[in-house]
Amino acid sequence: MIIASLSIFLLIIGRIIYKRHVPVRQIQECLPRELNAGTAIVDVRDYNDSYKSPTPNALNLPISYLVRHIHELPKKPLHIIASTQLEKNMSVRIIRKAGHEVNSYSLIEEKV
Repeated sequence: MIIASLSIFLLIIGRIIYKRHVPVRQIQECLPRELNAGTAIVDVRDYNDSYKSPTPNALNLPISYLVRHIHELPKKPLHIIASTQLEKNMSVRIIRKAGHEVNSYSLIEEKV
């Protein structure tokens, strides 16, 4: 019984680590100015970060609100702007699970 419980616990912890820290495949990093005209930009950074360095024509939808407002995303290829690898990995997985196509991303770190 203890071995079964420990196995289930390790599987849950492994899944959490995978979803957060293992890089998403088949997605390239590029700058927003290098995008095609048909690509929509989604900024998943927190509002406190995104207002300091705004991206023109981007839909600001922090990752904490992403699941609740996933229906607001346009049905075209998306470019993700995040501040960390963790934000990028989580948001791409959430958006892909909802059936949207994510082609590229940019990491914009906050300047202190």
